[in-house]
Amino acid sequence: MKGKTFLILLVAAGLLLALWFFRVGKDEHTGQVKMGDKLFADLPVNAVTTVTIADSENKVVLIKGDKVWQVEGRNGYPADFDELRELVVKLSRLKIGRSFPASAESLARLSLMAPSSPDTSSTGKQITLRGASGEILADVLLGESRQTDSGEGGGQYLKKVDADTVFLVDGSFRFLKTAPAEWLKKEILNINAEEVKSVACYAGDARTPVYTLLRPERGETARMTPVPPGRTADQAKIDQVLEALAPLTLDDVQAADGKPPVVESGQARLVYHLYDGRQISIYPQSDDKERFTLRVTAEDSIADTPAADEPASQPADEKTPAETTEPAPETARQLNEALSPWTFSIKKWQFDSFITEPLSLLEEVKKDADGTS
Repeated sequence: MKGKTFLILLVAAGLLLALWFFRVGKDEHTGQVKMGDKLFADLPVNAVTTVTIADSENKVVLIKGDKVWQVEGRNGYPADFDELRELVVKLSRLKIGRSFPASAESLARLSLMAPSSPDTSSTGKQITLRGASGEILADVLLGESRQTDSGEGGGQYLKKVDADTVFLVDGSFRFLKTAPAEWLKKEILNINAEEVKSVACYAGDARTPVYTLLRPERGETARMTPVPPGRTADQAKIDQVLEALAPLTLDDVQAADGKPPVVESGQARLVYHLYDGRQISIYPQSDDKERFTLRVTAEDSIADTPAADEPASQPADEKTPAETTEPAPETARQLNEALSPWTFSIKKWQFDSFITEPLSLLEEVKKDADGTS
């Protein structure tokens, strides 16, 4: 073999060897793992105490409290624990489909720029998990979802904030929410209409209700009193009032600053008497535009002591947030402690179920051809 040919082969072998070392070193530096491996195999799920989720427009911080997870910026109101748990567990189980080095072009194309980036058209969503001491347990940017030829989801692109590798994973976070109000525990109450014995509507601090809806016996249809002479109660409207708590959900919440619900002249309240002895009062208010709110209080009804075969609800066993969601309070005292400190914003269609005008519970008067009733 001529010396020149040998030299060429030697240089080529050196280049191949250098390329191999470069790729191996890059893989080790970026923490690249094999296809099918879990991206966050070592994530200590139970050690997470703070979850921050952000995009270019919103940011929410979820904090593990003494009893429940809370939404920062909403005075510690409970977060939707089921959805939060699903998010963290999904993150811990992500498997890698493929990976490649990140570049300025790929980060922009796949929307993997940080939410704080000036180019909002290329930003993604960022999830940061922290432990009790504030240490970062996971910090990841979520980018575009991958679509298959059939149009179905094919995973999602993401990047660890402290690494330069883009991963395509098998999970999807396409509908991940970033606004604080979206992470609130939505359910205020969930009381089946069959558990409602009666509903009394009061105006202001009056002791006499403007109307009452009462079941003669459990399981029977509720009847309205009083009904004006010549008029008929609208059973569908009566049922609407009784069903208003099954379930009652919120759009947003704000602290009531320790003040009791307002009872002024003309201010209406609906008192729901339940068969188990609880009494729930609803104080609806509206600005006649787009804001519909209510307050909720609860107490045990002296007049409606539970019968022997209808025991009052007992407090649920204490469980930590890591074991399960915080159960909805069951006793009147628990309900009052959980709900009375808040003013809840609700949707108009739910607000309209709390009918406070007696005439609205009556069927329309049919008119004859000549216009007389």
